Amino acid sequence: MTMKLLVTDIDETLSRGEQLTPGVISACARLRENGWTIMVASGRILATARRHIRGTGTDQPAILYDGGRIMDPATGKALFETPMDPELALEVIHAGWEHPVELQIIGDERAVCRSSDVVTRGFFADAGVPVDSSLEAPSAPAEVFRVIFHGIPGCIRSLQHDLKNRFSGRAEIVQAGEGFLDILPVGVSKGASLRRWLGMLPERPEIVVAAGDHHNDVEMLKEADVAVVPEDAAEEVLAMADVIMPSADKEGFAFLAEWLLKNEFRRDETAAPVVL
Repeated sequence: MTMKLLVTDIDETLSRGEQLTPGVISACARLRENGWTIMVASGRILATARRHIRGTGTDQPAILYDGGRIMDPATGKALFETPMDPELALEVIHAGWEHPVELQIIGDERAVCRSSDVVTRGFFADAGVPVDSSLEAPSAPAEVFRVIFHGIPGCIRSLQHDLKNRFSGRAEIVQAGEGFLDILPVGVSKGASLRRWLGMLPERPEIVVAAGDHHNDVEMLKEADVAVVPEDAAEEVLAMADVIMPSADKEGFAFLAEWLLKNEFRRDETAAPVVL
């Protein structure tokens, strides 16, 4: 039987916080019981996404690092990955060093930052992720998958404008959530990784539904037959929606599950979005 695939972002789409609600866990179980395959696609690394992945009950690989890696959650092995050129990463770090934002340099399930990046240090420490906070001057490790800047949204937008001017055509520069800016190798996105994974299957799924809320989900939504967006998503992302579900704090994913179990739907460029 050809699969029905639901690919979902985590933060502000599947959940808000570090674990799924009982209602969303139950919704995922009902989807699986009724023939749906669930796949997670997140900007998170595996260590910080694993609890959410387990909550969905899926046995599928996960798209992580904003598309930089496709990983097997059970073994922790990367099935596909696109490292970032350390020289490019160093240029990006130099360019953002003096901006009033936090810095995260993401390697293989580990992070490098400065001692002043207290939010970054706390988040990774709480998740049990190795974090080297001894960075005192711009430098990049030999293995890096992306560089992240985190801070006040206005500062992030200013930095994004600056980096796009400097690195256009050399790197992907995309907002990955409120106050987060991801810098990735050229061509890396959740959508590109989803396309690659779909190409590895014996046949394309009967239907591909994708759910996401921010700019780093745009390419993934384009790859899907049905694009699902929470009601509080970024304005540009809402404009892409075939289906608008309630926000994560209202357990919008559970509403989506019930709708999918009752309906068949295909993208129609001329139709108004369905509001759940």
